Amino acid sequence: MFRSVLDDRPRMITVALHDNLYVSYDAQSCQLYKAWKGGVVFDGAVYTTHHGPQPSTKGYAYFTQSARSTFWYLVRDGKDFPAVPQFRGYSIKGNKVTFHFQLENEGGGEILVDESPEYDPKADQPGLARTFRVVSAPAGTRVKIRTLLSNMQGADDYTCSGDVSVIRSGEIKSQDGTTYQAEVEVLLKENDNTDLQVFFHPGFEERTDKKEEAQPGDLLTQGAALIETSDCKTCHNEKVKTVGPAYVDISKKYAFTEANVKMLADKVITGGSGNWGAVPMSPHPDLMEPDAVKMVSYVLSLDGETMGNEPASDNGIGVAAPFIQVGLDEKNEFEKGEKNKDYSGLAVSLYSIESATGNLYDLPQHADPIYTAVAPSIHFNEESFQNAPKSRENMLLHIKGFITIEKDDNFVFRLVSDDGSRMWLDNELLIDNDGFHATQAREAEIVLKKGKHPVEIIFYQGGGGLALSLQWAMHDTGKFAVIDEKNLGHTTSHFKRSIPYVPIRELVRSVPGDQRDEAGVHPSFTLEQARPSSFEPKVGGMDFLSDSSLILCTWDSTGPVYKLEGVTRHAPEKIKVTRIASGLAEPLGIKVINDTIYVLQKHELTRLLDTDGDGIIDRYEAVCNGWKVSANFHEFAFGLAYKDGYFYAALATAINPGGASTQPQIPDRGKVIKISKKDGRHEFIASGLRTPNGINFNADGELFVTDNQGDWLPSSKVLHITPGSWYGSRSVDPAGTASLTEKLPVVWLPQDEIGNSPSQPVPISVGPYKGQMLHGEVTHGGFKRVFMENVNGNMQGVVFRFTQGLEGGVNRAVWGPDGALYAGMIGNPGNWAHAGGKWFGLQKLIWTGDPAFEMLAVRARSNGMEIEMTEPIAAADGASATDYEVKQWYYKPTADYGGPKLDEKSLAVKSVNISPDRKKVFLEIEGMQPGHVVYIRLKGIFRSTTGRNLWATEGWYTLNSIPAGAPGFKNPAKAPLPNTLTEQEQKEGWKLLFDGATTAGWQSFKGGSAGRAWQVRNGVLTLNRSGKAGELEGGDITTAREYENFELALDWKIGKCGNSGILFNVVNSKDFEHPWETGPEMQLLDNLCHPDARIKKHRAGDLYDLIESKFVAVNPAGEWNSARLIVNNGNCQFWLNGYQIAHFDMHTKQWDEMVLKSKFKDMPGFGKARKGHIALQDHGNEVSFRNVKIKELK
Repeated sequence: MFRSVLDDRPRMITVALHDNLYVSYDAQSCQLYKAWKGGVVFDGAVYTTHHGPQPSTKGYAYFTQSARSTFWYLVRDGKDFPAVPQFRGYSIKGNKVTFHFQLENEGGGEILVDESPEYDPKADQPGLARTFRVVSAPAGTRVKIRTLLSNMQGADDYTCSGDVSVIRSGEIKSQDGTTYQAEVEVLLKENDNTDLQVFFHPGFEERTDKKEEAQPGDLLTQGAALIETSDCKTCHNEKVKTVGPAYVDISKKYAFTEANVKMLADKVITGGSGNWGAVPMSPHPDLMEPDAVKMVSYVLSLDGETMGNEPASDNGIGVAAPFIQVGLDEKNEFEKGEKNKDYSGLAVSLYSIESATGNLYDLPQHADPIYTAVAPSIHFNEESFQNAPKSRENMLLHIKGFITIEKDDNFVFRLVSDDGSRMWLDNELLIDNDGFHATQAREAEIVLKKGKHPVEIIFYQGGGGLALSLQWAMHDTGKFAVIDEKNLGHTTSHFKRSIPYVPIRELVRSVPGDQRDEAGVHPSFTLEQARPSSFEPKVGGMDFLSDSSLILCTWDSTGPVYKLEGVTRHAPEKIKVTRIASGLAEPLGIKVINDTIYVLQKHELTRLLDTDGDGIIDRYEAVCNGWKVSANFHEFAFGLAYKDGYFYAALATAINPGGASTQPQIPDRGKVIKISKKDGRHEFIASGLRTPNGINFNADGELFVTDNQGDWLPSSKVLHITPGSWYGSRSVDPAGTASLTEKLPVVWLPQDEIGNSPSQPVPISVGPYKGQMLHGEVTHGGFKRVFMENVNGNMQGVVFRFTQGLEGGVNRAVWGPDGALYAGMIGNPGNWAHAGGKWFGLQKLIWTGDPAFEMLAVRARSNGMEIEMTEPIAAADGASATDYEVKQWYYKPTADYGGPKLDEKSLAVKSVNISPDRKKVFLEIEGMQPGHVVYIRLKGIFRSTTGRNLWATEGWYTLNSIPAGAPGFKNPAKAPLPNTLTEQEQKEGWKLLFDGATTAGWQSFKGGSAGRAWQVRNGVLTLNRSGKAGELEGGDITTAREYENFELALDWKIGKCGNSGILFNVVNSKDFEHPWETGPEMQLLDNLCHPDARIKKHRAGDLYDLIESKFVAVNPAGEWNSARLIVNNGNCQFWLNGYQIAHFDMHTKQWDEMVLKSKFKDMPGFGKARKGHIALQDHGNEVSFRNVKIKELK
């Protein structure tokens, strides 16, 4: 038995009475809709993950009732009156189900009727027995039903214990045979059961479903059918851009050729980002290539184009020459060639890039290729580099050489590419074909003299199709052709040596919580499983009974409710899981009131009762189902909140597969509904929502909803619900909302920065965050934290990252009786899941009280923003305006799916003010505008006075209004002067190791003053390796004295492609030639350029060749970095730019084993000393230092 949409009808209840008899009741009209044999095709998001379809019947229909027919009548004074029925639920006793109906009675008095269907065959005829009982009715009122008896084998194949009147009857003849039907009225008995039995013809095996018809043979029809049953519609619509591009736009971009079909089919299977934006396509590894080809063929046919007869090698290039194959080489075979000798073809170098953004044309100057090759001509497609796995997307080709002209002539050059390209000839830009685009050509005309002419091409490929072709047309022919090998040449000097590929994210700054996910679970919590491993719930709702058992409903095919006993203990495998109810329709909310369970189904609020005390629900009472619905798959009901006798839920709008809004809409969609617990009456208190998958009260009893990006929602948002407010979506009532004023969100959630699919909000009642609010995230993952304030009568605030590290995307959350926060996970294909996470899960976050250093709040002031921290900021940190990044932008809702940031600009920080307790910072900011999002990032060095680094660096404040007459406090921060000590530092025992003017206190490793290449200019100690006279004498330098336990702090800056290091515990004796023979080193490096960065444990911040940094915290070459080395009785910490990146112990067995596996294994003195000199390394590259100071530890 289950609830669902069925045959495009909502609010259906289907019961399998027997293998030969299924019945389905309509809970809106309160009557039997259908009786049939053959079963159900279960299709849809919770059954097959397909977005759009819903279950449908299959097999032979015995009976089908018209949705427009009237079934119930009241009889008073001998007259019949149509009755308006209401569904009141059903009960289950053993294998018998009884439906409960209520009939409206104008004369007053309650009229309740029950109906129980059962399988009751006669010989070889399947039969349906329907038992009716009038439970209560006012005196003088009788109940009558009118129904059709169909598909009977004989005219009298029915019986009834009540008064029956035949309205009409007759034969139904078909080519297969004859059946009989009769429309009858039955007057139900007053104080007894009324039994109505009908016996059906066994059937002629006619099929009523369309799902299982034979697959058509036509390729495009098959492709359309495959798309219909796939998850493609999660992100794509045929005509409208939603999460992904519209199918028609894809068909217009790509020619319908064999090559494009193969390329796009491969893309569908493997997934990844492409030319349509940053949102990646989900991979479909289980999709068979022949099916992917059919699906892509259908999509490419939508612009009316048929499969081209031209060879796949054309691909819109403009010439029919076959594409060439290029063997990419990672071993630098070109080095075997003779210098200054001409070779045919052009030199090709391939660079891997993370994404095709920024100034890509500068890349070859500052990075190294991962492959090289010689191309006889330039005529490439996606099959041209088959031996290189990184050649199909996110790569750049740098092509160099010369073109040989045999005689003076006029030439038209054509550069064809997909994506962007540029061509230089004779060191001048000739053709600019830049940008993300499908295959397109650009041409330029030029007169060339006989001889060699240097040529250079830079081409980048984002994703999707790949094409690059260099062609020319000479004056005397006028016909374009690919430039031949005989006219192309190169020397070995046109190559750049390749190096092994390393993802750029491993080389550039990637600090957790700084413009990316946090480093796992929030420091103030520990994470535990709250489910046994065998239980995999897709959580739709959670709440607790008074005995601490967790009640949980799941969004899956069986629609169950579970009771979990023992979740508050710390033994997940001992948790007892009992399914206490099932058959609900996509439940997405649950609430326990006085130990009574209420569950929010897609189309109904239901009370669950255990009337016989066996622990299993046997009565499902309909509390409210009065809101209007359709069969659309996206008409979810989200909940469930409760306060003062009323439930609150939020109703999603209908959308077409892919994300575009359905038109027209049911008028009740996109609203917040308030339902009385007492009598089920409902009212709508707010409107203008789209997909509000989260509703709850905050600590102050105010109601909040989270809504998801789509049309009229440029980005997701958190809303404060007030009665009568409209929240911006016009999809339900475009005309009626044209003059309405939108109530602005508490916070915008910029898409894919801090949100994607926000879910349930939950108030915080612990720690410094008490009174704030968290909300879950299905796609972005984890929880986000919101601080809000009342400004000019409305709520607005800021959203922060809070925690990641959970096993799936968070859909529901509830605080348990044990004080833990329980998180329920969910997932579905497309962008309805957290990448890399499970599609199910149940875990709990246990408050420990361990502090985290982060922004606690951001408050708007008349002239800027006030930031409150969870702990005081360390002295001297955060004092400069350059420590803060501030931007603002606004959103404009449109009918398009989502929307861009508009008028995005950086804002200048005029002054920095820090409170005396160093817990608050006021930023005086110029140019703030109401109606904008103000983004604040702590990008400088921020540590707490307790030595903690930042947990998260960003806040997104939604500045709906600027408070008048509320300026920020004044206490200007004083940034310390370079190479000086603050008064506080002097009290703490810090000493300068560099005075900013001389190299005093430093010496060469073997004694004597520092080499002349170590120079002091403008307060900076620099190793000058320019090669000028007098600047060649450098060498490693060390402190004049030794240090044992200490904290060393300094700023360093590396030159382009530079390498250096900071060494400690260096032994200066005749037994050692170099500091690195004894002293461990913090590596200083230009990660992007220096080849050492391709080696793990050799990158900036690493304990060189021993321990890799926890993450990359280094700033690019040419920018200053702040380092700290703490050494205390062998316990060592490396800090870089405010973050601890390594923590290790020396002089242990593990240390010795690690050294034996390193390049220092044959150096007997390495890492043995417990004290020594501090050294700055001369590795032959420019490096600079300042603010070098030390504090000895007692």
